Amino acid sequence: MSNFQNLVRHYAEEKFGKDNQPAIEKWVGYWTDTLSRNFDLVKMFHTRTQFSFQDKTVLDIGCGSGGLSRIVTEEGGFYIGSDFFPAILEIAQSFLRDLQHPEKASLIRGSGTHLPLADASIDLIIAFDVIEHLEGGESWQQSFLNEIRRILRPGGILLLTTPNRMYPWEGHTFMWGPQYLPVWLADKYIRWKNPSFLQEYRTYGQVKLLGPRKMKRLLDRAGLKVIHDFPCGMDWDDYSRKRQMIIRGLRLFGLGWGFTSAFWFSACREEDLPRLRILRKKRRGIFGL
Repeated sequence: MSNFQNLVRHYAEEKFGKDNQPAIEKWVGYWTDTLSRNFDLVKMFHTRTQFSFQDKTVLDIGCGSGGLSRIVTEEGGFYIGSDFFPAILEIAQSFLRDLQHPEKASLIRGSGTHLPLADASIDLIIAFDVIEHLEGGESWQQSFLNEIRRILRPGGILLLTTPNRMYPWEGHTFMWGPQYLPVWLADKYIRWKNPSFLQEYRTYGQVKLLGPRKMKRLLDRAGLKVIHDFPCGMDWDDYSRKRQMIIRGLRLFGLGWGFTSAFWFSACREEDLPRLRILRKKRRGIFGL
């Protein structure tokens, strides 16, 4: 077993207790599978937006295991992983030691709302499932996006994923609909259906999902724009006329971004949008109805 796997198991035993093997195995499986999940996410983004890690400085906010470091460094980029929790950084450091090019990867400790990096210093920022974990809610989420805007270089790209609060299946609890309940009732529901969640989190109130209106408002205030027409890497031309009519109908009620299960988008600084729209990959008419 590698140092990385040993550390993951050690922290799982501390968190759940050595006798809670189902919770330990679930947690260990989540962390050890991070690399393949990150490969899948990056592959998904590559199908929608043209970008490369070659010679780029890449910041991975909420880096977790640091699994993205392998993808970035093997493609010739320079990886910076950022997390607030020392234990997470220790796990990530154990992963970085086994890289083919460890000299191209580093870690920093920092909050997503106060990143210890210079203005316009990063070419590509990755924030996979981070923004919903900023416990301060909307004000922290706004500060997070403001910081991303501050450190992005001209022509830089943000790759961001987060669940859509409107979608009924909730991926943190693996349950239907806790996000629609008052926190006290959601906690009771979770304790009944998936109690191991409340061993990792104090309360469901720590998860701050964003709906389409709030997501768009926060991006606009930060001066960031989604490169594609929709926050799922899709454009109008990807849909049939009938599907386009449905989406236009949703837009009348402010729900033009509401039809996706999660926000998976490439974004840039507002002033860079006209020249970066060319990075969109066309898949004309691939989604009919």
